[in-house]
Amino acid sequence: MAEFVVVVTLPGTAEHFTRTGDRSLSIGRAVESDICLAHPLVSRHHAEVERLDDGRFAIRDLGSRNGTTVGGTTLHAGEVATEGEVVFQVGPYIITASVGGPDEDTITVEPPVPPRRASLDRGIRTLNVDGQSIIPKVAGLEYRLLDALDRGAPNLVHNGPLGDAIWGEGQWDTYMLHNLVRRVRRKLEEHDLDADAILVTVPGVGYRLV
Repeated sequence: MAEFVVVVTLPGTAEHFTRTGDRSLSIGRAVESDICLAHPLVSRHHAEVERLDDGRFAIRDLGSRNGTTVGGTTLHAGEVATEGEVVFQVGPYIITASVGGPDEDTITVEPPVPPRRASLDRGIRTLNVDGQSIIPKVAGLEYRLLDALDRGAPNLVHNGPLGDAIWGEGQWDTYMLHNLVRRVRRKLEEHDLDADAILVTVPGVGYRLV
């Protein structure tokens, strides 16, 4: 049976990797998993993807807490078999299984990167959104937060590096970080902006500035 390829991505981040299998690959938070995903929404033994004898893929949920989503349907301790390439979701991760790699004659055109909506002007310490000054004279912890997010944009900045950049290593907790983000969001909402769409949260992982 032909080798199959699994591509794993975490939307909103630069995380992107592939794995190959001959028959099946296990997915979970446990380090012994073929595809180890260290995220709180992923169970230790979450799911499995298997190439069947008839060429189809079977996506199997292993009784995970949050389920495995295939084609809009969330499985809990069950499985579904699909024809051809299959896309499914484990926690926040999008996983694609297909036979072989991409066609060598195929030219892949990357979609254009949308322009950023928010950016920090460090010279005058102002957060601009959609070309307008929204939060002038940013200072203190709020400045450190926005500075770290702006430097990492448009990619996600994980909680650990973000908290360390603001308070210093070991000097903070997730409650402090959450409250600081909420303070900045309130200032965005004062301008009738959708704060959650500008300062985006990936639960349990981190934040990004669009």
